Amino acid sequence: MKVITDIELRARWFRTHESRVCVEEGAMLTPAARDFIREHQIELVYGHPVPGGFAGCGPEGGACSVGAVCPDGAVTVGGGSCRQALPAAGGSPAPARYPDGSAVKAMPVAPVPMSADHRPVFVDGLSGETLDHKPEHMTHLRGNVLVPKTHPQIAFRGTLDSLEARILSLQVISAEDGLTGLTGALGELLDFVRQILSAEVLDHSLEEMRLLGLDSAGLRYESHHIQEIYGIPHPMPDYRMGRICVALNDLRTCVRESELAAAEAFIRPDGSCERPDIIEAMNRLSSAVYILLCRQLTGWQRPCGQKASAGKELPGFMVEASGRHVHLTDAAVEALFGGSLHKKSDLSQPGQYACEERVTVMTAKGQFERVVVLGPTRDAVQVELSLTDAKVLGIEIPVNMSGDLEGAGDVILVGPAGIYNAVGSAICAKAHIHMTPEDAALYGVEDGDSVSVRLETERPVTIDDVIIRVSSKFALAMHMDYDEANACNYKKGLLGHIVR
Repeated sequence: MKVITDIELRARWFRTHESRVCVEEGAMLTPAARDFIREHQIELVYGHPVPGGFAGCGPEGGACSVGAVCPDGAVTVGGGSCRQALPAAGGSPAPARYPDGSAVKAMPVAPVPMSADHRPVFVDGLSGETLDHKPEHMTHLRGNVLVPKTHPQIAFRGTLDSLEARILSLQVISAEDGLTGLTGALGELLDFVRQILSAEVLDHSLEEMRLLGLDSAGLRYESHHIQEIYGIPHPMPDYRMGRICVALNDLRTCVRESELAAAEAFIRPDGSCERPDIIEAMNRLSSAVYILLCRQLTGWQRPCGQKASAGKELPGFMVEASGRHVHLTDAAVEALFGGSLHKKSDLSQPGQYACEERVTVMTAKGQFERVVVLGPTRDAVQVELSLTDAKVLGIEIPVNMSGDLEGAGDVILVGPAGIYNAVGSAICAKAHIHMTPEDAALYGVEDGDSVSVRLETERPVTIDDVIIRVSSKFALAMHMDYDEANACNYKKGLLGHIVR
């Protein structure tokens, strides 16, 4: 009786990545072999005796249904196509082929010497031959499976090793210069590279990535919007950047080399990808290094203890002009629209959105039609207006933080289904900056702090008493009303800078 081990299956699978394997009727699989088959979703095809115990399936066998007997006697157990090479008319077997038509090289199978635990000593991952010792020109791919040291996956591991060394060297320089922020960020990159290496060697999936306070989508977005976020064009490397920035650019090129090695190791000739998680991780790692370079150029990382004395020593942040709008309760939504709200578009703050619905905001002296409704609903109705809007409506409103309705004015809201008397709901929202805790640490501020913000436009303006709001649910952005926006001739894409 033939016993098939996971080592034999691994050796063949790493060479051909076949989804079906033909084994002789009655062959036994070790528990580890069964685990490997389940993990890689391999179908077994039982049939006539096969030299060495099992063979690959190729497109020459034609279509077979579940339990059907092929012309050569093999029986499919998973349905679909039995891809074992069948004998040609002359009696010799037709060559098995890959989907692209290229011939599959036959794998010679030698008798498997067993150790005390009934496992082969070593297996050549390319030929399937068993070896009683490890040749010097070969190394471990998985377990006891050996491959030449020129194997693409081994080469990829080598580039990761070089990448770790490069990051460590740059960490030494940044630490000596007192750049604690950059040193810590490089430590994040180093840990991530080691996670990639571990996932590749142990053949497990990478966990969800997060670098520099950004997820995969955030890393990609930030690296593609340098002008918008940092206020500089995509930088052209230059020696005048200084040794830290030049070293970061050098690190970026090292990551690029590792990206190419990953593509060589995991992207197959037909364009399919064996490890899309690793390919994505290498792409985002490249983005992270590029972001660090841009942050360093714009003063994002400063020597420990150095204070920012000018507005632009810290990176700018997006400034948004907020027009008049209303927040509603569930009861107000029912009264005004007779149903629920319907999202039209997302806003910059996570979970916030503009609705399809519109209302009229009115008083005895004036009104504004088609005022946007923002979702989701809140515990209290809040109508946010500019001070100029309040004059048009003939009411006085306080300048409060959003959510603070002390002294708020009275308005009437009119919707298609009814009227809602919004007593004590109208305010002028004080200018504020939404930040994550990581952002707050970078700018050296805390929740509730008041700062001044410089807006460099055709009509430069500094806005005082801008309130910091910190939450892990926020995205970095400053909000001001249209009176403030008109004062500085605001245009979309404007960056603000905290002035010390």
